[in-house]
Amino acid sequence: MTSKDTRLVPIAAKESELLRQTAITIQLRHVIEEYQNGLPIQPSGSTKELDNTFIINNQGYEISGKTVPEVIYQLSAYYKQRNRPATVTINNYSYSGPEIVFSRGQYYLLFIKQKSQQHFSTLVSDFFHSISIWQLLAALGISFLVCFALAWYLTRPIHQLQKATKAIAKGNLQARAKDYIGKRADEFHDLAEDFDLMADRINRIIMSQKRLLSDVSHELRSPLTRMQIAASLAQKHSQGDQNAAACSHHIERIEVEVERLDELIGELLQVAALERGQQHQQVDTFVVNDLLDVIISDAQFEAAANNKEVIFNNSKPISFKGYYNLLARSVENVIRNAIRHTPDGTQVTVTVSEHNAFFSIVIHDKGQGIDEAHLDKIFEPFYRPTEARERSSGGTGLGLTIAKRGIEVNGGTISAENASDGGLKVTINLPKNSPAYT
Repeated sequence: MTSKDTRLVPIAAKESELLRQTAITIQLRHVIEEYQNGLPIQPSGSTKELDNTFIINNQGYEISGKTVPEVIYQLSAYYKQRNRPATVTINNYSYSGPEIVFSRGQYYLLFIKQKSQQHFSTLVSDFFHSISIWQLLAALGISFLVCFALAWYLTRPIHQLQKATKAIAKGNLQARAKDYIGKRADEFHDLAEDFDLMADRINRIIMSQKRLLSDVSHELRSPLTRMQIAASLAQKHSQGDQNAAACSHHIERIEVEVERLDELIGELLQVAALERGQQHQQVDTFVVNDLLDVIISDAQFEAAANNKEVIFNNSKPISFKGYYNLLARSVENVIRNAIRHTPDGTQVTVTVSEHNAFFSIVIHDKGQGIDEAHLDKIFEPFYRPTEARERSSGGTGLGLTIAKRGIEVNGGTISAENASDGGLKVTINLPKNSPAYT
């Protein structure tokens, strides 16, 4: 503390006890009597207790001739006004007093000086006695208003978020936190954006699941309907030898539909496993070029039956660490899809190329391509560019979906675009920053 920060506060019990003990010491040593007898007083040379002691006579002089700080006279004036001793701290020293000492019918004021400890209780007492009750009440009132406003400001957006979560819990998937919170420019606004992003993703997942369920129901209904018709016809023609051929034909139709159902269910199970992240296989290190050689060899056999061709533009060997079977199934689905849609007498080109951080597998057919509005949707389950749900194009509608999931599990991406020279071009990008890459 500096001299400008001094405040008089009532004396503490510790200082009061010290004053009494010092007064007793002075009385026992007859210091005041020596002064009254005209003898020189040298308290600093006699006892340590008197070094920091001030004894003021009724004329206001210190009896030993020491220089008296101004604060001593402030304590004296305070005692005359309040009739009680006090303590004041200045420059890390505290001054306490007075204690009245009587000798030969005269009284003297005793003050002591000691090193200030600046205890917390002293500071609190200093603060408490430096303000009035009205100032204290005003400070408490202002603090209450500020705390109330701050609590309201912090809790209101939380309550608004609760309304949004309750709306979504009740089934309103279109509810968004921004509609409740309003315009803000703080962390709650960022939280509302994250909440709305989560709600959008949940909505898309639920809608995707509903659409998948609807598509699965439709895909299962068609072969089941055909099986029912074939079973009815087979039962109708089961009487008589002349209808044996027709009955056998219907039974063969039922077998075909059963195989399609088995294929569809198998691919649905694989899509579900990929969605859950269940691969059921170990990560292997293999050469991508060898994998493509095997796939293209089988694809060429299928394409040749329809006067088509698969050309492989090979590159130097590329090692890759990932799921071999998933990658093979993904690439095979894309190549078979390209063979299915490329016209007779044309070719499907498979090209492998390296880049800085990844390598690409590009499958390019010579078909009619796809409308630009459908390019981002062809990897969705059961999606077909036309509204008709016929099977004239073949397949179950899950091949490209499985391809997309398999590529993503291996850390890559897959995209489709219409080639400038005609046909559809599907590009598979896979990272090559694997420890196994050479």
